[in-house]
Amino acid sequence: MSARRAVTGVAGLVAAAALVVVASGPATASPATEQVPWRWWDGAAHQLTNGLADPPGINRDDCRPSPRHPVPVILVHGTGLNGGNSWATYGAALAAEGYCVWAPTVGAPPGLGSTGGFDSLTGASAPQLAAEIDRVRALTGAHEVDLVGHSQGAIIASYVTATTRAHAVRTVVTLGVDPARSGEGPPEFVTEFLEVISPGTARRDAEATLAWLGDEGVPFARGVRYVAVVSDYDELTGPVTAPVVPDFVDLRVVRLQDGCEADRSGHLTVLASPRAVDLVTDALGGTAAEAGDARPPRCVPADQLLGVLAPVPPR
Repeated sequence: MSARRAVTGVAGLVAAAALVVVASGPATASPATEQVPWRWWDGAAHQLTNGLADPPGINRDDCRPSPRHPVPVILVHGTGLNGGNSWATYGAALAAEGYCVWAPTVGAPPGLGSTGGFDSLTGASAPQLAAEIDRVRALTGAHEVDLVGHSQGAIIASYVTATTRAHAVRTVVTLGVDPARSGEGPPEFVTEFLEVISPGTARRDAEATLAWLGDEGVPFARGVRYVAVVSDYDELTGPVTAPVVPDFVDLRVVRLQDGCEADRSGHLTVLASPRAVDLVTDALGGTAAEAGDARPPRCVPADQLLGVLAPVPPR
């Protein structure tokens, strides 16, 4: 991601960070529920009012995949956020569909508690996500997992998949990134935040980003499905078009506004867009896809900064 785009998104990221709960120690998962919160800040509000517990639906180590949804889902948060305050909407929605869902916090430097995404890609975020993939597979007995990443979390998910865990990942769904630029790695303002990363570590991260592209020059792994959900109103990426990729790359770019210009979700508000939730669920093989049901994704008016502006009907 270019420095210009990084600076453009700083205001939104700072706004998100204001809702981050900084705490040490694990959070306790709540039972799954069909009640889906439709505000992008609901995860942070839940943590603040529930003793730092995760929102319903995520991080339930007692969950076992069903024959209907045999692939566990791991949600990967963006810069300055954590697993619990990012994924209240998606966690509840996917759990209601019958998925087993985990949302770890990765890249939290010492002293910042549950504020993730500010540490080294190679020294923290990537190995932590790889370890979570291994843990969830061992816990559930699943051969593969699906990854859904937002912003820097999408970059981390794609990086780990391409470099170390292609055999263990079935699908990577991204939100808030331009897939043509994913191989550039996290922006500089992230890797230099609070000087938590030494010059040597920053150099290794940069070198790893180049290696991520591999011999074929693309940040995509063979045999893995990629779905990029993009919005014309994303403050960091702007409008995105599908990149030209080699034939072996299984990549589909889905524009949020196709068929629903009323959904103007931005970089953070896409975390609670009903339409984005439906597109992600379908990408993972949700109810509509399995049943051959032609129900379209919901189209609910959403503001770029505030998010959902109307009641959300069931799909």
